[in-house]
Amino acid sequence: MLFRALADETRLAILHQLRDEGEVCACDFVACCTKAQPTVSHHLKVLREAGLVSAEKRGLWVHYRLNVEMAARIRELLP
Repeated sequence: MLFRALADETRLAILHQLRDEGEVCACDFVACCTKAQPTVSHHLKVLREAGLVSAEKRGLWVHYRLNVEMAARIRELLP
């Protein structure tokens, strides 16, 4: 599931934005990905299920963060 989550350009763009900004509201990913909100939500779900991101609901919005422990493990796997 982990490598499936990483094998998509949109999901990689989301991960890069999270790496650069630390925390991002779900509504702000549409600009980075040029995808419709339902498509972005699907990609965020895949990333959550793979353990790559965490989500916190605040009022009407969900804010996402990169799981830094999982990112560190991935770096260890790569040459």
